[in-house]
Amino acid sequence: MAHIEESLQNYLNKIAREQKYVNPEITIEEISSGGANYTSKLYTAVVREAGKEDLHLFAKVAVLGESMREVLPNMYTTEQYMYTTLAKWYERMEQESGVKEEDRLLFCKFYGFDPSLYREILVLENLLPQGYGPHDRFHSIDWPYAAAAVRELAKMHALSFAFAKKHPEEFEKAMKNISLDWPEEIMETMIRQAVPSAVKVVSPEHKEAFVKFMDESLKTTYFDILKPVNSKLAIIHRDYRGNNLLHRRREDGTVDIKIVDLQTLQGGSPVTDLIYFIFTGSDEKFRAQYFDKLLDHYYTELSAAMKRLQLNPDEVFSRADFDYEMKEKLPFGLTLAVFTLPVVTVEMENAPQVDESLDISKFNVEKTSDLYAERLNGVVNDYVKWGILK
Repeated sequence: MAHIEESLQNYLNKIAREQKYVNPEITIEEISSGGANYTSKLYTAVVREAGKEDLHLFAKVAVLGESMREVLPNMYTTEQYMYTTLAKWYERMEQESGVKEEDRLLFCKFYGFDPSLYREILVLENLLPQGYGPHDRFHSIDWPYAAAAVRELAKMHALSFAFAKKHPEEFEKAMKNISLDWPEEIMETMIRQAVPSAVKVVSPEHKEAFVKFMDESLKTTYFDILKPVNSKLAIIHRDYRGNNLLHRRREDGTVDIKIVDLQTLQGGSPVTDLIYFIFTGSDEKFRAQYFDKLLDHYYTELSAAMKRLQLNPDEVFSRADFDYEMKEKLPFGLTLAVFTLPVVTVEMENAPQVDESLDISKFNVEKTSDLYAERLNGVVNDYVKWGILK
């Protein structure tokens, strides 16, 4: 991996010069994602120079072999597009609409992107020294965290709706720039690989209904599931979960959220992001207490965000539209749980090794955890309770 760190050092030297550091000392430290990332090596860096404020940076360096390159040929280009283009459109619309600072969607500061093949590097502001950190994937989300994360999600979706309405030609360009070029069979294979592990741990009384559900679910492709039914097309995150958000808790108990890992942006139904967040991050106990409240909170925040952007929610995406879309897309949550929870709950020692040998088959976690069985059965119980699994 020496060539990776050498490339990173050279690129950070370039960024330091751009930030007016003349003769800086740059220290680099590799950090672990705790088994939550399978495409990149992660680093923090500090740029120091006498008389200047330290510059804290975060870098992702692509680590993909030939096999994964066939699936992910353009690492970080979508994320770069978000920071350099979409984020600026969003900021412009917020300014033009007079959205207050506390109600704006704020991203990490972007410092640069090196597109060199096989060693792509994306550099952002490091928020860890400011008290931000990732959610502990081994624990369920709580209400303050969920409420804050869903508020940011609602802002992002509202901005997408405003972008489509106010700048339709630019929105169409964005759709082309973020269009996913994964072969559909890749996702199908990943889901099918995860089903046998799920069947093994599902409670006996629900096993037959579960197998029947999955057989039916697999008749619809993953990307068709993401398409809107009763919603306008939105730019969605598509991997909206705790490991792709950074948060910090204030003394009053409220939570600040920054959305990161933006390389999975795609056109789709906004409720699929909400479902993704809920079923990758919560347990049965949380959903029993907060599921309906969280849906109400999302739409309340979405409606408020649309109004701040001078949109009429009843015309763009009404509550009735949202409820219908949610009802139609809710089965997705169980399919999603089947292939994401093994990764979300995997113990670090059983997580795939992040290096050039990684291929798509390694995303199938062979040794799942007890937490996986608990979380999956919690989802199954909910789907039985809701009358979807029968």
